[in-house]
Amino acid sequence: MKARPVEGFDPSGALRPNAARIVRTRLDELCDLAEGALAPGAADAQHATRIAAKRLRYVLELFAPCFGEDAEAARRAAKELQSTLGDLHDCDIMLPKVEGIASLAAVLRERRERLFREFVALWQAQASRGVWAALERSLR
Repeated sequence: MKARPVEGFDPSGALRPNAARIVRTRLDELCDLAEGALAPGAADAQHATRIAAKRLRYVLELFAPCFGEDAEAARRAAKELQSTLGDLHDCDIMLPKVEGIASLAAVLRERRERLFREFVALWQAQASRGVWAALERSLR
């Protein structure tokens, strides 16, 4: 999945406004992709959301000091999403390889279902705590 381009980036401009553009682009990308990833069988959308969470996490590792504690909380949230969605993706990769081994396939399907529920709960908890909204406010 190709990253969204950052609009309005000014290489000769000040750090904070440019960093805010980058972070906002990555946050918007994550939020847009997560909507589709909340469906149980949306493996491609879940994988794309993992990549978006990783991108947001990495830019926040660089720029969180510009935006304060809300950015650090969002970095931790993105890392948690990335980890859960990574484990979910591992199940998606392994399942086709073990379909002939019924007991192992059943374990992986059960693990995937549990990880999916964990992802949905994480996303909903982060939204209800206002993690993404707080990050958005800190970018202003």
